[in-house]
Amino acid sequence: MGKQVAVEGDVLAIPGTTPYTGAANGSWTAMPVQYTSYSKLTVSGKAVIYEATCNFLFGGANASGAPVVGQEEVKLTAQTTKLQGSLSKVLVTGDSANGQYGNQLKVNAANKLATA
Repeated sequence: MGKQVAVEGDVLAIPGTTPYTGAANGSWTAMPVQYTSYSKLTVSGKAVIYEATCNFLFGGANASGAPVVGQEEVKLTAQTTKLQGSLSKVLVTGDSANGQYGNQLKVNAANKLATA
């Protein structure tokens, strides 16, 4: 059985738990996910996506209590799937990408259009 293809809004940004370099403690915050989509391939009026990017921001402190801030970009790019012609690279349920600090992008789609 095929996997459901992703549209804008189907990618979850999950903040990591590993502190930024030099930090003893702190936390990550996910910024809004940015999507790259096919303009002519839609499901229920939403564009099907083939790439998602998210910036995660870190705020914390080092062992001395001095502030430590950082940023990590995580990009999720589609692999080839069984769809029509040049639109064969789409993100599908289960696709994910991880950054070095544990920040993650994960697809959780429940659309009617699925891969073969």
